[in-house]
Amino acid sequence: MPKSTYYSGLQKKQQSSRKSASEELLEEIEQIFIEDGQLYNGAQLYEILKMRGFQGSLRKVQRVLKKAREAQLEEVPEPIVNVGFETTKANEKWVINISYVPTWHQGWTYMASIIDVHTKKITGFSFDQLVSEDLMVMAIKKAYDQFPMPSVLYTSLQPAFIEHCKEACKEKELLLPPIVFKEYLYDDECLQAIVPFLTGSENRLRRGHASIR
Repeated sequence: MPKSTYYSGLQKKQQSSRKSASEELLEEIEQIFIEDGQLYNGAQLYEILKMRGFQGSLRKVQRVLKKAREAQLEEVPEPIVNVGFETTKANEKWVINISYVPTWHQGWTYMASIIDVHTKKITGFSFDQLVSEDLMVMAIKKAYDQFPMPSVLYTSLQPAFIEHCKEACKEKELLLPPIVFKEYLYDDECLQAIVPFLTGSENRLRRGHASIR
């Protein structure tokens, strides 16, 4: 057997083994999301995986997460991302999402925000230091306190996480419209709208002109 053939076969075998290990790690990460009902960043996942006996590095976890995100983006053709978001009136279609928000006194926090597709205005939002179904439930409840339930709710969050949110809403007796898993290019508008307000509050806190509530 030629050396080139031997080494080519060996390389393919090693790549297949690495791919299998990566797939197993991704499955374990998805299981963590399902069991805990909340989202984690790479560093948080790494600590949880270490407690479960994971022997790899943080870089390995981050690489697997990055590839998973890239694979998700490849599955949805970009030209059809915003198709289906046409509206004729307010409170017809909402989009719900979670964003990272840096703060001075609490570090990184999370904001669950709901935007009305027709008006591009925030209908409800909530903050917390952890990502959980309660974060989403509070945002939905605040939206319902002011506006009627829409005919459809769009989200690009993980289906497993949304299932936990559905159960939490059911316990709180909050009805939900049909939920469609779809990317919305303007779902960061909530964050852009509220960050200037947060920044102003943070500056006042630093100067001692405001109190933490």
